[in-house]
Amino acid sequence: MKKVTDLTATQFTQEVGQKQHAMAGAVIALSSAQAVALGLACMRISRDDQKLMNTKQPIDRMEQIRVALLDLSDRDAGAIAKYVALRDAGKALAGQRLLCSAPSDSSRLSIEASQILQRFRPAVSERVRDDLEMSISLLAGTAQAALLLLDSNLRIWENEDDLLAEFEPLLETLAAEIGDLTPRKRIREI
Repeated sequence: MKKVTDLTATQFTQEVGQKQHAMAGAVIALSSAQAVALGLACMRISRDDQKLMNTKQPIDRMEQIRVALLDLSDRDAGAIAKYVALRDAGKALAGQRLLCSAPSDSSRLSIEASQILQRFRPAVSERVRDDLEMSISLLAGTAQAALLLLDSNLRIWENEDDLLAEFEPLLETLAAEIGDLTPRKRIREI
């Protein structure tokens, strides 16, 4: 199967719209990767405009997050088929874990990227200041969307005590971290 990240934007949206199951996890992870890319551009432009030092580590980490989110998008696109195969092999809990770990990872990575960009705010170049805010807002949104997907999966399998014991505390932690993010409500109020 072709990886969804190898598809054009048009092909990907067609793929999502034509599936017999919702591809929420793949859409969320890919949307987050795009938001990270926007933030990366803002960081690199600011570094070059202002001859900033000490940007290598946060830029490198953002690049790692971007790649990880692309991988999550590809993995999640095939997760339903893997879940069905595991369920049919008598390993339903392993399949359920797979479908819970991807959105929790997407949320965690979106939160981390947003935090990196928030710390970068004081150094951002004026010409990309607003774009950085849009990236932060997109990442806060994808973090929340991924959290909702995890919560949805836990609702579906609410009788699975092992799954709830593993992911419910993580869900609460992620929700608190999302609550601590500071996306701007308005650009002109900065």
